[in-house]
Amino acid sequence: MIVSPFNPTQLHVFETALGERRLELTEKSQRLADTFAGVQSSRSDGSADGAHDAEASSLRTEWSRMSGFQGEAVEELAAIDRALQRIVDGSYGRCVRGGEIIPEGRLQIKPAADLCIACAETAAQRRR
Repeated sequence: MIVSPFNPTQLHVFETALGERRLELTEKSQRLADTFAGVQSSRSDGSADGAHDAEASSLRTEWSRMSGFQGEAVEELAAIDRALQRIVDGSYGRCVRGGEIIPEGRLQIKPAADLCIACAETAAQRRR
């Protein structure tokens, strides 16, 4: 059984940070959803002729940008939920690949981190 290297006080600090970030992202996602609805309404109101309307390109660009932000928010929310679950199951602070301790400083910067530095670097190299 993998056990968290952090004491209950430290875990509470991380859990609080994760919860605050989760709330922030949830609110941001809702604002994006509202903005999406507005852009979609603008795109489908019948007044924009995509081939001849100068605004159509701007709407497509904005839609694409917001889609990217929304996708990033969904991914980060999922990572936060996994981190919160690791707090509950007692494995928070351990690399999900090798079980090594994730340095506290790394978790202070990125509380949802699930990989130690070595595994994170390996994963980044594979994505390149």
